[in-house]
Amino acid sequence: MEQKYLSELISELSELYNKSLPLYELVTSRNYDRQRALLNINELYTNYSHATLFTKMYPELMRTEITQFFKTFETFYFQLKQVFLKEIENTAALYHTLSILKDNFEALSTKLNLL
Repeated sequence: MEQKYLSELISELSELYNKSLPLYELVTSRNYDRQRALLNINELYTNYSHATLFTKMYPELMRTEITQFFKTFETFYFQLKQVFLKEIENTAALYHTLSILKDNFEALSTKLNLL
């Protein structure tokens, strides 16, 4: 039974990662639709909230790799909002965090034999 829930959680994390890259590309492009970006940012946060709620409902699923993924995602999301709100203009840190998020997801998938 735990494997079924773990697979569902990994699917949620995969969705978070897979939506992060296009959103990064959107907010770092020159002229983008701010309403579309805002909608996608909110959707990303909703997905994150759903994934964290899932881990609270099934705490036995938590692994070090999952915790690390969430921490990196939180950093990415904070930086994404800063770029979107024009609080920072240098997007190198955001790209670097996205790269770490990718590495974390790949490590998580490899550890759980999902790739």
